[in-house]
Amino acid sequence: MTSETVSTVGSKEELYPPKNMRRALGLRPGMKVKYTLEGRRLLVEPIPTVDELLDMEPSVTVSLTELREDRRKLSERLEGTA
Repeated sequence: MTSETVSTVGSKEELYPPKNMRRALGLRPGMKVKYTLEGRRLLVEPIPTVDELLDMEPSVTVSLTELREDRRKLSERLEGTA
């Protein structure tokens, strides 16, 4: 989805995305956002809360065996025995 609009930078250089864009991103007062500069483009992405992350479907599946093996390797590396 691409959406485009024109806005004016505030007197203190503030940027105010239009309400329809804030709503499309699910932005709320006090919410944290991540800014990324790509060339001359500014990207704004909401940062989900821990509760929102817990409600999301996992993007990776790890078996208990894999988790234990990775944890063992990490412990060995941190203890300097690997």
